Amino acid sequence: MGRSNFWYGKRTPLWLVPVLASGVLALGLWLTDNHESGYETPAAAEKTVAIEFWTPFSGGDSSFMNALVARYNEENEDGVFVRMNNNKLDDYYTKLSTAIVTGEAPDAAIVHASKYAQYVPAAFVTEIGEEEASENGLDWNGYNPNILRRTVLDGVHYGIPLDAHFGVLYYNKKWLKQAGLYTNGKVKLAGGEQGFTDFLKKIRANVPENVAPLAVPNIRIDSLWLWWSLYSQIDGGGRLYTADGRHAGLNMEAAERSLDYVDSLYREGLIPPDINDATSQFARGEAATLFLGVWSIGLFEQAEDLDFGVMPLPQIYDRPASWGDAHTLALPAQAEGGDPLKRQAALKFAAWLTRRGDVWAQAGHIPAYEAAAHSPAFLALPNRSDYAEAADDVAYFPDHPKQGRVSDELVVELEKLWSGSQTVDGMLREIGPKIDRILEE
Repeated sequence: MGRSNFWYGKRTPLWLVPVLASGVLALGLWLTDNHESGYETPAAAEKTVAIEFWTPFSGGDSSFMNALVARYNEENEDGVFVRMNNNKLDDYYTKLSTAIVTGEAPDAAIVHASKYAQYVPAAFVTEIGEEEASENGLDWNGYNPNILRRTVLDGVHYGIPLDAHFGVLYYNKKWLKQAGLYTNGKVKLAGGEQGFTDFLKKIRANVPENVAPLAVPNIRIDSLWLWWSLYSQIDGGGRLYTADGRHAGLNMEAAERSLDYVDSLYREGLIPPDINDATSQFARGEAATLFLGVWSIGLFEQAEDLDFGVMPLPQIYDRPASWGDAHTLALPAQAEGGDPLKRQAALKFAAWLTRRGDVWAQAGHIPAYEAAAHSPAFLALPNRSDYAEAADDVAYFPDHPKQGRVSDELVVELEKLWSGSQTVDGMLREIGPKIDRILEE
């Protein structure tokens, strides 16, 4: 994830952190000397093939992708112009699905690996044949096999992997030092439930009251990611469905154990209540640790006086694991089969883009293209080597076409649990039948 020199200029004042995402996006646009998505210039008018590329990125992600698209438009000699259309993640898949159904799909689109179980059966994305992949510069052997596997169904390729992203533990070195938990460049943290609880309690006893020992929102999907990570660390955990995918099939013992533990962190105030913007809270120095995805590292590196580190989510149970997903590039289904020249252009662009994973990785992601992940540019980046190997321990949600609906239901139930209006036993009694109803629809 090699980082360009521009990203390491003068550090941004902390008061700018809440608006840093929009500022970084403006920087990405400025770097291309154009302020329209896709950076269309007079030279672009001479291009023979223009393709639409949809993304769900924001903040640092958006600026880096904008810059990469601009670079491709400037460098490629195939007569191709890529016009990038950035959307909010909240409604991205609704818009993308609608565009596909109405015959107005983009030529290429970012699709999370977790969506293929839904998009492939619906014929929303198209197969990528071996011959056309080779002809357009795609070598499947060049990609991380664990990430690549998420884009292959029944032996057929449907996407080109761009990265892996997953939950990590950010930590504020100042507060950990004050608590006696950071010495000689190392975090002092014992294993197991008790070890992590004692770590957070020691932080609470030695930092100001307004500093959260661990910041995790008690609303939205973040807490689901945390619970899923710990559930997946337990032998036999990480299951939601029966083997045929037709019924709920949680490992109740593992689910109860991990839910009890996360609930205890909320009940004991080690994760304070009513955290809405954990990212800004950590950036302001008001959280000693933060569980969040790797995509925020670029923002934290710009925050003035924030001396932080990153580590994989601690192993609390039987094996290391943390929730994660992957960004991939897919070719959405086109009305009447689409334009063969645009399809070819989209594949060439995807091949080029994934090979620049060291640049894209400046946003914090682990490149899926292995040469990029082992490049000197990536290895020279600060912090990245501290968590890069955790890409091998990503705990993906199950490949199921109803997973999005099930995740939404789980978020609702967990919000009830953390707020105290639900118990672990009550949630476990109800969640199976609720999942079954979703699967029957």
